[in-house]
Amino acid sequence: MKNIAAAIEFGTSKIVCVIGREKSVGRFEVLGSGEAKYEGIIKGKWQKPANIQEAVAKALHLAEKKAKSRVKDVYVGLPGAFCKVTCADGFVDVKGGTVKQRDIDNLIKDAQRFSGESKFTVVTRTPVYFVLDDDNHYIDVIGNKAKRMRGKVSFVLARKHFVQNITKMLKKLNIDVKAFVPDMLAESLFLVPAGERDISSVLINVGYYDTNVTVVYGDAIVYNKTIHVGGMQVANDLALVMNIDVDLAEQIKRRYSFGISGNGEKFYDYAKNKAGKMEKFSHSLVSEIIDARIEHLCLLIGRAFEQCPIAIGRRTRIFLSGGGLAMMRGAKDMLQKYLNRQVRLTSIEAPQMSTPNYYVALALIDYVFETELLS
Repeated sequence: MKNIAAAIEFGTSKIVCVIGREKSVGRFEVLGSGEAKYEGIIKGKWQKPANIQEAVAKALHLAEKKAKSRVKDVYVGLPGAFCKVTCADGFVDVKGGTVKQRDIDNLIKDAQRFSGESKFTVVTRTPVYFVLDDDNHYIDVIGNKAKRMRGKVSFVLARKHFVQNITKMLKKLNIDVKAFVPDMLAESLFLVPAGERDISSVLINVGYYDTNVTVVYGDAIVYNKTIHVGGMQVANDLALVMNIDVDLAEQIKRRYSFGISGNGEKFYDYAKNKAGKMEKFSHSLVSEIIDARIEHLCLLIGRAFEQCPIAIGRRTRIFLSGGGLAMMRGAKDMLQKYLNRQVRLTSIEAPQMSTPNYYVALALIDYVFETELLS
């Protein structure tokens, strides 16, 4: 029987559970999925912790029903708001003169000498690059001849209270945690082609409450910045300035298209009110409000670029994901305008889960099979 695994994504506004099966050809297939809205994560804090277990149980139940399979253990996605990335240097003498996996393992151990992280625990350890006797940088070194090897290692650390609370909560549902997988690492490996990662790329995931700016090099995350601005702030701006409720504002945001010009004619955006009637709103005003918020978000993203330990050049490829912005028509072009950089919106073929708001959940399952966590 082919391997089957389940993963849970704790998004900023919803919880998604995916049950997948490894394919002999291709990556994986989705057997079942379920999602549940909840109060979410705002500025790195649960809004209503008491409601999380119920939402998880609902998402799991829906996924199990579709997959016709009982979940006994899961891989849990680690949101950017509950983790941090640390890169450190390691050094080893190569035993026998030929680099083997044990030498890489020893280098990782040597690099993990940082301290002062009492509130965090390491969940992933990934080499960024290696340097051999010739002083050249390598991503793959097994089998190479060398006397000594140094390199940089990426460590993703999770807040201990997140790990402990989620483990305890799932235990109440009779479910074990197999491993915690950083969302941004899984999604970067899932969405960004290997050739692009080998020269470094950026993944921008704009969620409902947060935006994560992740820089990936090879198979490792070298930088991640969580910005507490997302799609919700766009809707809130519309609601505040136009004096309408947030539900109407959210409808306007979702239906909005960037780049529409009236050429002197007056255009309107429409949304259905609580009475079921369509209301119209000035497109020029809606455009002014949304563009201002996106410009501000891009300013914050630009500042995050400046804080990255490696240079993000003008030609560095940027990939856009997340349900907060990527699903708005023309969003990619608007980001290109304000960031003054090339932006790519990746498409994924997955029945009923092909939109960017599901990419993290799919990436978690993909990570499990691609990194052989099941073995």
